[in-house]
Amino acid sequence: MRKIFLQSVAIVVMTILLQSCVTSNITIDESHKNWENKNTRSVDDIYHSIYLIGDVGGAEADTTTIPLIELKKHLVIDNRKDENTDVVFLGDNIYPVGMPPVGHDDRADAEHKLNVQLEAVREFGGNITFVPGNHDWYRYGREGLIRQENYIEEYLAQYNEKFTDFFRPSNGCGNVDVMQISNDIALVSIDSHWFLAEKDEEGYDYTDCEIQNRQQFVEAFADTMKLLADKKVMLTMHHPLYTTGKHGGNYSLQTILMPTTAYNKYLIIPAPITGLVVAYMRTRVSEQDINHKEYTNYRNYIIPPLQEHGHAVVAAGHEHNLQYHIVDGIDYIVSGSGSKRGPLKLEDFSKFIYGNYGYAIVDYYKDGTTWLSFYALTEDDSDFEKVFTSQIDTDDK
Repeated sequence: MRKIFLQSVAIVVMTILLQSCVTSNITIDESHKNWENKNTRSVDDIYHSIYLIGDVGGAEADTTTIPLIELKKHLVIDNRKDENTDVVFLGDNIYPVGMPPVGHDDRADAEHKLNVQLEAVREFGGNITFVPGNHDWYRYGREGLIRQENYIEEYLAQYNEKFTDFFRPSNGCGNVDVMQISNDIALVSIDSHWFLAEKDEEGYDYTDCEIQNRQQFVEAFADTMKLLADKKVMLTMHHPLYTTGKHGGNYSLQTILMPTTAYNKYLIIPAPITGLVVAYMRTRVSEQDINHKEYTNYRNYIIPPLQEHGHAVVAAGHEHNLQYHIVDGIDYIVSGSGSKRGPLKLEDFSKFIYGNYGYAIVDYYKDGTTWLSFYALTEDDSDFEKVFTSQIDTDDK
């Protein structure tokens, strides 16, 4: 018994040491520090911009979220031209379980969570894209996803007669959606949860879709990247290909020592051994975590065509924080703190991480350079401002 106790203590101590690097503070790699004066050009030098904000579907009743308030404000006072700007919502547009049918007890709450997002961009005159996340699929499946798509498009169509396709891929399909947003930039959107979901257990009929199974998706994605070889690609989806947050196996000490707080922040029950077991098992049982076999397959199929293309920027949500990584010359952005926030860890491939509310902007300049900026709540929660910028998509990384 004493041996088991000592082993348990040792495990807890090791966990504390390992998790000591997990933080919610702004953390920047040495190579990307002193960023403040690196890009002082005017927005007049920009020819296209893309706002990236994810996991925004957690607004409480009768409230909106800080990033949505700031996004709406930014779009109004911004000197970027609407016709040369896109806003992309990176999934988990409704927490916790997607869009229920009309008349359901939870319908009003789901509509509110979408409405605050839609109101933030209602007066915006550029392209708007919503991609689906895992929570958008939960409970109601493909039917709920289609309901969400119809709701979003009917709402925004009232204010935008020129553009009516706001949800991609459409119709709960696993298609590879391509939209040419400028002469040399293609916005590619995929439904990553469609790929990760267990098709045999789903029971959905995809015969009305262009792509009906994973193999067809893999082939279509590779072919698409080849067809866009002469374009700059912005790939948008929900699940990141690289992450240093909880879905990458990095948990806060509170989650380990008091795992019940992950479900209810007021339920404080010390249970470190249980927390360790849950953390270990989750990364292997849940397809939502990067170490799961289906997630590994997803990454193994997506990453090689991106590397072969060479000029793609990859943006995702899923993690409730802000991340920027460079791996084998590809830029990976995580912008998933639209309504939630959480800690993460700086890895060798990380250039910037921050566990607070915010969003990202990617600017394409007329001189051929591309720049990434993160706007977020400051560490003391007193202001919302630019917290990082860096040139990306370069050949000298």
